[in-house]
Amino acid sequence: MSAVAFGRFTLLDLRGEPTGQVIIAPECILLQPGPLSRVRDVSYVALWSAHRVEAIAAELARLAGIGSTVVDASTPELHAILHAIAPATAPMFVGAGECRRQFARRRLTAELERTAAQNGGVARRR
Repeated sequence: MSAVAFGRFTLLDLRGEPTGQVIIAPECILLQPGPLSRVRDVSYVALWSAHRVEAIAAELARLAGIGSTVVDASTPELHAILHAIAPATAPMFVGAGECRRQFARRRLTAELERTAAQNGGVARRR
């Protein structure tokens, strides 16, 4: 089975306070607006083509090599997606990972909920 790379992002408001968590993987975007909020699949904000999937995978790999950083125009695909989700926030890359392609959405949802639980809240499942 092949692996799917994903990136975890925190959305920061103008004061630098976290306003949500996002996981982006090729063809999958999950948003949790707050620690007690439901995880929502917002994959519809991107038109998925083979070129975009490859570009996102490359940008995630580049960010994984850098570490925690603000997402800017140096990663245009990720920047466009995160700006479409929450235009008034500053997205911060906080980590990368991989999961098996089979049941990827379910595994990524669990990863997002686990991250939210570690950050002081208990997430609810749909």
